[in-house]
Amino acid sequence: RGGGDDPGVLAALKQVQFLDDTDPFNSTNFPEPTRPPLYTFREDIALVTQLAGVHRLLRAPHKLDDCTLQLSHNGTYLDLESTLAEQRDELEGFQEDKVDREVLFTPSHKGPPDEISRQQV
Repeated sequence: RGGGDDPGVLAALKQVQFLDDTDPFNSTNFPEPTRPPLYTFREDIALVTQLAGVHRLLRAPHKLDDCTLQLSHNGTYLDLESTLAEQRDELEGFQEDKVDREVLFTPSHKGPPDEISRQQV
């Protein structure tokens, strides 16, 4: 773990994907792209600041203002106003596992997540 030129900066390299629910008639949504690219999340910077970089990398069809980040292994939505370091409890089991885990770039949902957002890898 390291963040570029500064060896004291903590970073987390994670696979990222998005769920495309822009077509309301599509009943099967799977994370895209099928070969998820890697994105380096800085642990000391609020996620909202890093969201545009994820959006650009994925070329997601969603409007940036309508998106959030979700952990694939347990469906937890991350607080975009906080840093990864401030959300250690939500990340439990995510960073320690040897298995590659994805962060999903998903549409924001008002109220409980619908069936589409629960389809995780």
